[in-house]
Amino acid sequence: MSISFFGLDTALSGLFANQKALEVTGHNVSNLGTPGFSRQSAIMASAATRSYGNNWVVEMGCDVQEIRQIRHIFNDNIFRTESNALGYWESRYKAVTDLESILGEPMKQGFQVAMNNFWDSFQELSKAPESLTIRALVKQRADSLANYLNHVGSQIDKLQSDLNNEIKLKIDEVNTITQKIAKLNVDIMSAVAAGNSPNDYLDQRNYLVDQLSKLVKCETWYTQEGSMDVLLDGYYLVSKGRSTNLVAEPNGEYSHFYTPKLYDPNGNIDIDVGQGIIKGLLEARGEVNGAKDSYDNGSPNTTADVTIAVDISDTSASYLANVKDQVEALAKDLEKRGLNYNLRLVLFGGSGAVTNVNYGRDAAALCSAIPDTPDAGNSNNFADVINAVNSNSYGKDVNKYLMVFTNESLDGDETTTDSDDTTQYLNTLKKLGMTVSIATNPIYHDQGNAGEAGWGFFAEQTGGKLYDIGTADYKGLMEQISKDINGDVNMKMSTVPDNLNIISSVKRQLNALINIMAREINYLHLSGKTLTGADGGLFFEAANSTMPIQMGNIKVNDALKDVNYIAASTIDANGDNTIALAIANLRNAELMTGNNKVLSLDTYYQNLIMDVGNKGNEAAGMMESYQLLVQQADAMRQSIMGVSLDEEMTNMIKFKYAYNANSKVIDVVNQMLETIIFRLGA
Repeated sequence: MSISFFGLDTALSGLFANQKALEVTGHNVSNLGTPGFSRQSAIMASAATRSYGNNWVVEMGCDVQEIRQIRHIFNDNIFRTESNALGYWESRYKAVTDLESILGEPMKQGFQVAMNNFWDSFQELSKAPESLTIRALVKQRADSLANYLNHVGSQIDKLQSDLNNEIKLKIDEVNTITQKIAKLNVDIMSAVAAGNSPNDYLDQRNYLVDQLSKLVKCETWYTQEGSMDVLLDGYYLVSKGRSTNLVAEPNGEYSHFYTPKLYDPNGNIDIDVGQGIIKGLLEARGEVNGAKDSYDNGSPNTTADVTIAVDISDTSASYLANVKDQVEALAKDLEKRGLNYNLRLVLFGGSGAVTNVNYGRDAAALCSAIPDTPDAGNSNNFADVINAVNSNSYGKDVNKYLMVFTNESLDGDETTTDSDDTTQYLNTLKKLGMTVSIATNPIYHDQGNAGEAGWGFFAEQTGGKLYDIGTADYKGLMEQISKDINGDVNMKMSTVPDNLNIISSVKRQLNALINIMAREINYLHLSGKTLTGADGGLFFEAANSTMPIQMGNIKVNDALKDVNYIAASTIDANGDNTIALAIANLRNAELMTGNNKVLSLDTYYQNLIMDVGNKGNEAAGMMESYQLLVQQADAMRQSIMGVSLDEEMTNMIKFKYAYNANSKVIDVVNQMLETIIFRLGA
């Protein structure tokens, strides 16, 4: 008789199954607007049949095998990859947009306008150099230019600082996300071990990974226990229930710029975050040392470490006297050009050992060390000079120059320097970053003794110059050497290698432009005469004398509050406009180097603005493209995981009717059993 109850059990299983399916449908509908939610489905299957006796097989109804999460990992990976690139380009676009707002180009008020007004004032002064009214205009325009540059400098510094702080916040956000993922891993593994379906936990974890993928380029791996491992650059950020933090660490000595590293108790590990928001912020700020006066972050490099190598053999006393007398002219001209110079002296070619002494800025002491009479020995040569300069200790990133004065060929000892030795010399000099210039007899420029390489080989390969040592104008020679050193410093300062940095590169170019402009104006102004007949002084100077002239650190010389001290002429006679006209003409002088071309100040700035605009246009285009790709990827995965009200309402009706049908079966079976029981009881 117990077999008669199987029909009741079968209907009851269907009742429970459809009730669960209705609950799942209601759960889907209630989470329609929940971020990261993926719809769920009750997977039903026939319950296992039971056999009684030899031929009696009874169907046991329906079972809910699992509550399945409808999600496609492949679509998730596509979405996260495109989202990662979108975060990168969004960061770059925002930084360029903010930078363009600060520069104010090509609006009416910007650096170009302030600079044009300044040049125009000197053009007017050249027409009436004795006019106090026009001199006052020059002073006012110069003050306006300096104030504008200081204001722009402070704004760019603040933008860079804001980006730096945002990097730290985003690193903290990564740590918060990974900690939550680790906690969810524990909850998910516990649920799986208990035989439950932790679908809502899985949704929360996937949503966190979506957020993380926009910040950094991470990889995810699933384990059999149900946990998710998250890797960055091959290192575990999350492994089961344990997370490892990123730390925001200064990227150099004395630097306040943060860089992400992986925490390790034995020393934090350098890590590549790939693309994403953090990488975009790093490049927008500049992946450079943020220490004060950092050349990479824009501070002008006006250093010139000059080694003067004098061959004291096979020369005349007059030759040595000329070099000795005019070295001070070289030092004075370097100082007049605003270079931070350092002088060294190497004496070679004589019978004694090579001498190598650092004199700093003491040109007089250096001159005194040059002998009055030659030493006809041949105990050392150019190889010893190279060994001497190679043994020196130089400041980091300093511009290094070797100026050789000799009246002999490469080695000067009547032997031939073979090509292997020449190559070795050159490699040593290039490794040092040494620019080599030579003042020698022109017959040794192209070829030395017995077919050995000429001095021109080293000058050409290191970016140096060749000079005729037989000139009668040694003072002019020294000033030409100073001019060429200054030109090389300017070229290196204004040449920014190709990189993806935004703010730091713009700062470097703007500061190079400002520093070179100010130093060239100062050089001319120092060469002029004031209305009082006195020598001209500095026109621009650094507000903080310990730092070079740059944005945020430039002002008009306080002495020029009296406009009589503006030097417009080479003599104090009224009407001489030589200096004023020369300064006005600097706007078109080719003083800068950019895009492998020698450019004027105006053209260099226009190229800079065009480059910023191109970066902004590129970022905007890429951002729009990746926004479309992210939308398409999200639409593709939402078509699978998203909740459709139409579909859920259809399911609800289906499960409701199935539930009612099973209820009806139970009612019918109940009536049948009731009839049988009552009749048997009668």
